Amino acid sequence: MNEYNIYKYMEFLIFISYLIFIFLAIQIWFLWKDIDREKLQIKTLVNESFFKRNFIYVLSFSIFFIIHETIEGTRLPNAMVYFEFFEMLSLISLVLFARSWYAVLKACTYKKSLPCELINPRLDRSCVLNSGGHGCDLCGVLDRE
Repeated sequence: MNEYNIYKYMEFLIFISYLIFIFLAIQIWFLWKDIDREKLQIKTLVNESFFKRNFIYVLSFSIFFIIHETIEGTRLPNAMVYFEFFEMLSLISLVLFARSWYAVLKACTYKKSLPCELINPRLDRSCVLNSGGHGCDLCGVLDRE
């Protein structure tokens, strides 16, 4: 396998890492407004293992990114492969950081119930499309009058 193929595979993995990070960031943003403030205490965030893990993720991201920027200006043979490799490692550490925050925040959110349309697919469509609400016995929502 030549350098160009390795470079293309790394570019693909970097792109996937960006998409996963964006997805997790959006999920964290949505979770933030549904957090139960009583469950999310300082103890949760200052937990020693959580703090160490996040410190390692941030430190590894920083180190990999610095190496990535350092290699960018050199004239090493196959520098693009090393360049992309360290960019990939920095993004993976960023994704792991976001994943650990997502897991902590997910445990502190209120549980939302599904809409009645998703619970019962046999729901009368005219009941759902009624602009004044719907009088469905399944979910208990009455017409607004």
